[in-house]
Amino acid sequence: MYAANPLDRDNVLDALRGLAILGMVLSGSLAFGDVLAGWMFHAQVPPPLHKFDATRAGITWVDLVFPFFLFAMGAAIPLAMQSIRHARAAVWHALRRFGWLLFFALFTQHMKAAVLGDPADPATHLLSLTGFGLLCVVLLRKRPGWLKALGFLACVALLWLLPFQDAAGFSWRRSDIILVVLANMALVGGLVWWFTRHAPLMRIALLPVLAAILLSGKAQDSWNHSLLMASPAPWAYQFYYLKYLFIVLPATVAGEWLRDAQTMPASPSEPAPLPVDTGRTALWALALIVVNVALLYQRGLRVNLALTLALAALLWVSVKRAPAVDRRCAQAGLYALLLGLALEALEGGIRKDSSTFSYYAVTTGMAFLSMLVLRYLGARVWATRSIAFLACQGRNPLLAYVAGSLVVLPLMRLSGLYPYWSALNWHWTVGTLKGLLFTAVVAGITWWSVRRGRVWKI
Repeated sequence: MYAANPLDRDNVLDALRGLAILGMVLSGSLAFGDVLAGWMFHAQVPPPLHKFDATRAGITWVDLVFPFFLFAMGAAIPLAMQSIRHARAAVWHALRRFGWLLFFALFTQHMKAAVLGDPADPATHLLSLTGFGLLCVVLLRKRPGWLKALGFLACVALLWLLPFQDAAGFSWRRSDIILVVLANMALVGGLVWWFTRHAPLMRIALLPVLAAILLSGKAQDSWNHSLLMASPAPWAYQFYYLKYLFIVLPATVAGEWLRDAQTMPASPSEPAPLPVDTGRTALWALALIVVNVALLYQRGLRVNLALTLALAALLWVSVKRAPAVDRRCAQAGLYALLLGLALEALEGGIRKDSSTFSYYAVTTGMAFLSMLVLRYLGARVWATRSIAFLACQGRNPLLAYVAGSLVVLPLMRLSGLYPYWSALNWHWTVGTLKGLLFTAVVAGITWWSVRRGRVWKI
């Protein structure tokens, strides 16, 4: 059976998730066109046209937000499922999350103004707000079961009855791909963790097997290719989505370290951490992230490797007297980052789309290192409020993810403010301010919802 556990949350994980969510919102609300530099967007969709170019190698900060969210999701699995004792309960837990995330992916995509109908029609934006209200009824905690059931039926009725913009009605293939990937990771990642929870090495050993299937699947006459193409419902599951297990499964190990740090008393033999080492650890970890993003984007590969090795040595020395969880995160982060750099040339350079093995390893390493930075900031009085604010975003990620498209934009349209906001595209200063203002509003809504106990739960 599964029961709520007071130790099923970690402030650092919530902050990492919140940072990723706000990064998603910011990256989608900046001014498009030629006013901002290329590193402000996905590396493969550069300005001014923002057309996808699969031949461009490199990453930007925008390419980190999704893997960071996946990492936080994976690290949260041991905390969320630690009280499950039976296989049937574990399977039900994973299937329930899978189903709810798929519903969320379908419903929120259909409730966006661009899908509903004419953006100039106020009814379109009222429908978006109605969809958000129904999600509050269905997903808010501490709501009567009968009320949630009625809200869910109302959501289904909207999907069934509305013609939508193309007059073709509801479509299973019209969904938010990010949420569909998250649904697959919740299902497969959760089950893999539970059945290997006492054998973490076996869990990590699955990754080379997965890599072999994905690489061999390029041969169209192989069983690997048949496995990659097989799906009873392509809109809900594709084997190709499992590539993100390269981020999620290592993250589950980090989650176990955090869980053990919560529940196990410090060992008398554990060396006392030195504050100066903790600060240096965070500094070198942050420097490794910044240097690699900048130089991988600029394609300064040899300089990047040299600087990474130097910073890695500094981090290795500074982390020696840090707490055990920090040492492990540093070691895992350095291993994954260096592995990713060694794989960088394998598929024509690191890319988010189509994602490469280098991308999985590099971003996983950076996620481990970001944990060090956030853990350090969380222990500093001057940064406590900032980390708490980010953690608020991470505690209500579903609401934060859709508040912009289902609340802020519809209210802008209905109030007449949208033309003024959309006009902020003529200079990089106002183009950046545009994204920051939009993100601040979304963050404010999410912060208020958490402080008032209005948390969405699936």
